[in-house]
Amino acid sequence: MIFMGVIVTAKKHSNVFYIYEKIGEQAGFKPVEKATACKNNHRLDLFKYNGNVYEGRSGCKFITADELYNLDFKLKSMGGVERFYEKVADVMKTTGESPRYTRPDEKKKDIFPPDPAKENIVFAQDSYGKKHYFFRFNYEGYELFTLKSQDEYFRQVYVQCEGYMLGIDQHHRLEEIKKWLDGLENGVKGEVEKRFNESMADPRKWADHGFANILGRADEATAHNAPIREAREREYEQQNAEREAKRIAEKEAEKKEYEQAIRTAENKILNRQTVLNTDLPDGKSLIMQLFREHEISIPLKTQGWIIKSLADIHYSENHDEWSYNYFTKSKNSTVFFDYLPLLISAVQTKQQFEEMNACPLDGDIENDCADCAYSGDYHYQDGDCVERDGDDEDMEI
Repeated sequence: MIFMGVIVTAKKHSNVFYIYEKIGEQAGFKPVEKATACKNNHRLDLFKYNGNVYEGRSGCKFITADELYNLDFKLKSMGGVERFYEKVADVMKTTGESPRYTRPDEKKKDIFPPDPAKENIVFAQDSYGKKHYFFRFNYEGYELFTLKSQDEYFRQVYVQCEGYMLGIDQHHRLEEIKKWLDGLENGVKGEVEKRFNESMADPRKWADHGFANILGRADEATAHNAPIREAREREYEQQNAEREAKRIAEKEAEKKEYEQAIRTAENKILNRQTVLNTDLPDGKSLIMQLFREHEISIPLKTQGWIIKSLADIHYSENHDEWSYNYFTKSKNSTVFFDYLPLLISAVQTKQQFEEMNACPLDGDIENDCADCAYSGDYHYQDGDCVERDGDDEDMEI
């Protein structure tokens, strides 16, 4: 490129950033580690360091980091990109060219030695393609790795194989890991290939996708596993259906048991027998559920007392009224006695209503009296046993 007589060529540079610094009589380029490149639409070599933006070829400060968002305006105010390169060229007459350009093959690790605390941290992918940070350590001559975030005792141990991290055992079994590695005739890859081929030779055996990735045979594993996957999915669906059928059956049985417990309790009330406040199949209090079944609203505090403290309700022949017992460890309720007559009355009312609407021949309204001997001519409707409507049309032969 040529800008007003200034020739600018695309020149290779290193990944190390340098700033030009002058301290007293001393001046020169200083490498800075914690600097980051600033992408821009003008392809200028700019980098950010310590709150400022520097130009890469001269190493001199250009603008503050806060001004970077307004780069286009800044360049325009200077006279454009051409004028910017002119100024860079003028500055370089004093600074010279940054080592970023004079030593283009220089690596960061050449200038900034790795932190000993971090040099054993490796970013890599496991055999299934997921990337993690791994911690490298040596054991009895073997280079091993663990997931840095896992528990110290049970964390998985990995070995490198064909660019992947292959999990082989747990950290607390290092002696067994060494014996296993020592006994491998063809190395880790050979063992992986052996096991993978054994799986591929058996149509019932699942081929490990991690092994397949290491061997570059992922498509083979996918094809081999397809019918196995389908069979497992069918089995899983069948198991789900069986579990659902069992759940429904248990729910129905629980519902019937619940309804039977409620009916039995109501019959005991009608016969003036004691009703124990036992737990229903769903764990709820029997007497509390009687109140709920008959839609009798009770204060929350009294509900809690019924559930936790009430032992039974019973008819007192001496006083000709219903009463109750509660557990001695609890206090008596000051409210429950007012609600007990409401429950007794509701149960009696329900019985009277059912008797009033019952079929004299014990027909079942729900199945349109199908079990009744007279169901062909009569059925139960609106509280009465009535004759069915006949067909007025003549029969034709």
